[in-house]
Amino acid sequence: MIRNIILATLIICSQFLPTVNLSLAQAPNEKATYVGAGKCKQCHKDIYKGWKSTMHPYKFQQAAPANIVGDFSRNNSFEADGETTIMFEKNKEYFITTTGPDNKEHTYKIGYVIGGFWKQLYVTEFSNGELHILPAMWIVESQSWKERKNWSKAIYQYSCSGCHNTGTQINFDKSSETFKTTWSDMGVACEACHGPGSNHLNAEEDDKSGTIVNPAKIPDPRRAAMVCGSCHTRGSSGEGKYGYPSGYKPGGQLNFMFSEKPKLHPDDSSRANRQEYIDWKKSGHAREGIVCWDCHYTHRKGNSNKYQTKLPGSSLCRSCHEVENKGVHGIHSVNSCVGCHMSPIGKRAAKGDVHSHQFKVISPKETIDAGGYEKQPNSCNACHYHKNDKPEDMLNVLKKVKTFGKTGRCLIDRPNLNKADSADAKKRAAD
Repeated sequence: MIRNIILATLIICSQFLPTVNLSLAQAPNEKATYVGAGKCKQCHKDIYKGWKSTMHPYKFQQAAPANIVGDFSRNNSFEADGETTIMFEKNKEYFITTTGPDNKEHTYKIGYVIGGFWKQLYVTEFSNGELHILPAMWIVESQSWKERKNWSKAIYQYSCSGCHNTGTQINFDKSSETFKTTWSDMGVACEACHGPGSNHLNAEEDDKSGTIVNPAKIPDPRRAAMVCGSCHTRGSSGEGKYGYPSGYKPGGQLNFMFSEKPKLHPDDSSRANRQEYIDWKKSGHAREGIVCWDCHYTHRKGNSNKYQTKLPGSSLCRSCHEVENKGVHGIHSVNSCVGCHMSPIGKRAAKGDVHSHQFKVISPKETIDAGGYEKQPNSCNACHYHKNDKPEDMLNVLKKVKTFGKTGRCLIDRPNLNKADSADAKKRAAD
């Protein structure tokens, strides 16, 4: 009798409780539109200010003097395939003279710039509204120009805009074959990660949290990481038409609408940038549900680093991982987790400026099996100290460490690591 009364009471009370939408994701952005980061700033001033200190807002900007990092006045030309490309400035506007798609020389006005931290690309607008990345690319580290081949074939709106801009509306008119493209924000802004914000902006205070996507609150870690993965990846959607997941919204399912086409080394590690998500999916971090923002800040600069990590270098790793100074972890006094487990083996602007995100040590054996370091890098030779050592010697040391290191026996001294290159080793030690 009492049990029936309790059950009846629960049923009656449940009719007055608010409905809760239980889902592995969040999808409050249905029918919502993009409003721009300026609207977000009205309520989230501190977060907006922090976001402005990250790299994301500057992925696509107007070609203003303050935003140009390439040399347009002195070191401002290069030759490739017998043709000269010239970069110059006139009245605070920027131009590139180069061979166009008709194989004739043209001077193109730069309307926009992409990036500027590792490299900078320059975008021009054709008469029909098509945007194209011009063939001159500035490499920041070497302070030099490099050619981008086949530059006129890819239309920016289809190849890049979905990730370098927020709220892209391509607006292609088929009858006139013209583009009138717009964005809510030029760079990677709030709604790129939280979804379109009009519903959130117009909601009552009590309903605010249910009208916007917060990736950190998505219960499924893999679904949550797709928010970052939608751009930190490489591939195509729309049967190859788009170089980004066209139509993806934060909180949605990425893997059924995007075909990954990564550039990989023989061991399946990434050899190019924009593949951090592809790497991460293969990692132990992914299996345990450790996602991007567990290591990286999303709304502020990193601590003493340019990667937006919450702690610099190995101190971040050691905030979770306890490491004993013995065995393979006792080889180096510095114990660099990043150097071994996130080897700089990929290329963004220059070789080795992209770290692996599989968090695994790549053995010198992989290099030996592939036929050389150029074909397959490894964690040991990726370090500048060991760059000239033979992979075979590196592998031999690792084997001896694994055999004797745990017993406390003395490890091999560094100068004897490679007897054939002992003279070179001594020279580097002197340096």
